[in-house]
Amino acid sequence: MPSRIELSAGRFVGLGEPCYLVAEVGQNHNGDAAIARRLIDDVASCGVDAVKFCKRDLACDLSAEISRRPYLNPNSFAPTYGEHRRRLELSPATYRELKAHAESLGLVWFATACDLPSVDVLERLGAPFYKIASRDLLNAPLLDYVARTGKPVILSCGMDGPEGIARALETVRSHHECVILLQCTSAYPTALADVNLRAMETLRRQFDVLVGLSDHSQGTAVPIAAAALGAVMIEKHVTLDRRMKGSDHVCSLEIPALRRLARDVRDVERAMGDGVKRVPECVLPAKERLGRSLVASRTIPAGTRITETMLCLKTAGQGLTWCDRQIIVGRITRREIPADVKLTSADVE
Repeated sequence: MPSRIELSAGRFVGLGEPCYLVAEVGQNHNGDAAIARRLIDDVASCGVDAVKFCKRDLACDLSAEISRRPYLNPNSFAPTYGEHRRRLELSPATYRELKAHAESLGLVWFATACDLPSVDVLERLGAPFYKIASRDLLNAPLLDYVARTGKPVILSCGMDGPEGIARALETVRSHHECVILLQCTSAYPTALADVNLRAMETLRRQFDVLVGLSDHSQGTAVPIAAAALGAVMIEKHVTLDRRMKGSDHVCSLEIPALRRLARDVRDVERAMGDGVKRVPECVLPAKERLGRSLVASRTIPAGTRITETMLCLKTAGQGLTWCDRQIIVGRITRREIPADVKLTSADVE
């Protein structure tokens, strides 16, 4: 496993790097290019690294039966599933404009590729890397086609266990090692009890792979915890309004929440430190003010041999500690030492 992967020019993901934060638009633009552009504008102010969309070629994606199936529910944009999906698609020309716009604002633009023609479109657009959705983890032809581009591959594993994950990784690794595995639960939204953040470490150890999280829970607690547990990448849906029509909006973050998430993840990263236990300089004033030192538990006359019973610890920082008591125990006092006075090596012969 490479310790780091270069996802785009000069931007690495992996050990020792900041967690790579992805705002997933997916199809939360509801098929409206203006909404997509506004989402990019708003996401750019949040402190995330990348914005992700989803590209489908519906003729390859849907069977005739599924395409004709009635799709009548509150989230439907058309009476059949095929037409519903068509309403949500953006053209390659629109994606080209959105990619350029995102990059002008400092964001990396990429997309989930759902089929081979979509990979071709994304290649023409210059996508820097690829995301594979959980439903395609066992889609070996797609995985092979994507990996043959030589670009990094991000795999979500929300619909398969270790055997399927192993097969997917074998397909990608037959071409290169630039792969990131995202722990995922494919439920929208995901209940907290089903998130299983500890699986990230299991996947990391079992498959020797960089691991992150594709999160569909509500709120920001889960991705923040994932960052603390070492996720190298976090993917979170974003929307202009969680009440909008569409199945993914309910498990998405609105822009203010995404901004807080990015802030809190960076705060967590700063708080994690390097793991070396030390007393930082910022603690020294408190230690001096609150630390305990050896003081006389009663008045000790001059010429007295000091015993432990004459000592106690009280708040009087920068003095001798209990571990230092042998410096003075058994020695003779040079002068009378009043009770509650801090003792030093100069007080004894």
